[in-house]
Amino acid sequence: MVGKLLEKIGIKGTSELVGVDIGTTSITMCTLKKTKGGFKLDKLARRTYDEDLLHESNIIDAGFVAGELQGILKENGIKGHAAATALSSYTVITKKISIPFLSEDDLENTIRLEVESVIPFPLKDIYYSYYIMGVDEEKEGMMNALIVAAKKEIVDEYKTVFSQAGLTLAILDVDIFGITNLVEHIYGVSSSSVLAADVGASVMNIAILKGESVEFTREVLIGGKYITADIAKIMKSSQKEAEEKKLRGDEEIMYLLDDFVITVSAELMKTINFYVATKPRESVGKIFLTGGSSLVPGLKERVEKETGVEVVFIDPFLMLPENERLERHQKDSAFAPISFYLSSRVGDLNS
Repeated sequence: MVGKLLEKIGIKGTSELVGVDIGTTSITMCTLKKTKGGFKLDKLARRTYDEDLLHESNIIDAGFVAGELQGILKENGIKGHAAATALSSYTVITKKISIPFLSEDDLENTIRLEVESVIPFPLKDIYYSYYIMGVDEEKEGMMNALIVAAKKEIVDEYKTVFSQAGLTLAILDVDIFGITNLVEHIYGVSSSSVLAADVGASVMNIAILKGESVEFTREVLIGGKYITADIAKIMKSSQKEAEEKKLRGDEEIMYLLDDFVITVSAELMKTINFYVATKPRESVGKIFLTGGSSLVPGLKERVEKETGVEVVFIDPFLMLPENERLERHQKDSAFAPISFYLSSRVGDLNS
């Protein structure tokens, strides 16, 4: 699918891919350079906003976001023109299907029929892709495939915004799949299932990964921007000051943080319980956290206590060779994973 898209837009042989993560209240941009020893971090930049950039994961003001992308590129001296970004899993539809082993032509036709069957929108209104996940261990002679579909109006809007910013949108991914791929790349394939959660400003995206297969995804409408707004209102402070208080865990607002921590932990426990109830032979061996709201004081400890599972913060800087890793504050690691992963997909442009 990537090759066909690139053939149309004419990107060949580029050595740099600008990874752009557009969140509800922030934009993070990363460029990695491919070297003989692996990746080297070239640029990492982030801007935050008091007003939302997205509503239900749709861009609210295309002209404003395009202007911000241009500004970040210019301010940080980023010269690349090919870009990759990710849609929120909240805006896409994913369906895991089981199909027979087929020839390439028959596979394309079968997938198309499955899309018409499982996606609740006409084919003319969506873009779709699929990924062959491997042999279905429970059904002889069958394999599993993952279908991903998004409405054309959403995808086309992203393409327009990037074009207005002087960028060609070469790769469009899904945020939670970027997170799971990053976990697999950095931490390896686990023999037990693992859970990855991106705790963002307005949505918590959750996925359970078994080996190389994404078994389950879920979105929970909870996020750190609501706490920040409550803190700003109660303390009569700016959004920036409220955000700082939140991440420091100031004593006078701990009761607000405790409510958030308890809710997030309960949702993760609920997800694990649902998964093991549907697959009694499975267990979750590790929880990977990322996203700005994962840094709320006490969250990691609460999740570990409630689930009995080790919690690890995803560190995208582990993608870099040891001699290229810079000392980074944990806050940088929490915001960077998706843009890091997107930029690392530069190899897909040349394959």
